[in-house]
Amino acid sequence: MRILDQYLHPLFLDHDCIVVPGLGGFVCNRQPAQYDEGRQELTPPYRSVLFNERLVHHDGVLAQAVSRAQGITFDQAVKAIELEVVQLKTDITGGSTVAIERVGRLYKGRNERVQFLADEEMERMLRSFGLRNIPLRPIAEVTAKPPIHQPAKGKVVQMPSPPVSVPLARIAAALAVPVLGGLGMFVADSWDVKDARMSAINVPAVVAAFEPRFEGEAVPSWSDVEALEETAALAPEVEAAVERPTTEEIGVPVALEDNPGLYMLVAGAFSIEANAQVLANQLAANGFDAEVFEQDGGLHIVTYATHLEEQSARLHLEELRKQEISQNAWLKPWKVIR
Repeated sequence: MRILDQYLHPLFLDHDCIVVPGLGGFVCNRQPAQYDEGRQELTPPYRSVLFNERLVHHDGVLAQAVSRAQGITFDQAVKAIELEVVQLKTDITGGSTVAIERVGRLYKGRNERVQFLADEEMERMLRSFGLRNIPLRPIAEVTAKPPIHQPAKGKVVQMPSPPVSVPLARIAAALAVPVLGGLGMFVADSWDVKDARMSAINVPAVVAAFEPRFEGEAVPSWSDVEALEETAALAPEVEAAVERPTTEEIGVPVALEDNPGLYMLVAGAFSIEANAQVLANQLAANGFDAEVFEQDGGLHIVTYATHLEEQSARLHLEELRKQEISQNAWLKPWKVIR
């Protein structure tokens, strides 16, 4: 496979100009987005590939790619390209068309110059950057409305009033009839002072009277209301006269009867009874009057000692905190612990 067929095509992805030594240069011409008025389409930006045989300045892009791929020196790559180009130019001068794979075709034109026709795959790769044409129709021109004629200053213009349509007049008349009729009934009803109501309908007096909810219910009178007020005034005195039960009548909890005013000097609290008993045994071995108390929640309290008076319990607490083994002791009354 020839060098140009193998290494020239991939270089167009990263370079806009590639010079083949002794042949000419391939240039990618960038075109901006354009609008086609005939097709009414917006053409995205694209690149077109052109060939110029006058570009003889060697940029080294192709030679460097060949040198890296084949593992040869740069000069060796240049010589190999030049030998291949000599054969291509001989074929073109003889009137043959030379095809470079995935790039295009080179041939001799009418002006004795080398012409280039890009390959379809090459154009597809470089054209429009993967974008498509966008249909875009021009916006229709909006015709300007004629200006409104303004009257001259100081001149009063009488605007014609719109005619009242027959349906609207009939609707207004239909609504006025019940309104006027109801107003007349209200005025006529208000003449009767004994039976004056804020209503256009004459409601019978039986509806407004008291109706018992069940048979035998008495109709309340003013004497009944006065009796209720006297009862409400005597309510505080009746409440104050009620005797409240004493502690002996209600009864005292057994725990408070057994240990009234009990104060504990606590050494620790455990959720497992066995662990609490271990600590109590250790304290008892060291001369403390240790005990284990179980709370309602299942927590087991280990104490150094218990007292019936708070003052004696606090004095004992000060002595315990002076010792290393009981320096973390704390005081809690029985009511809080249980």
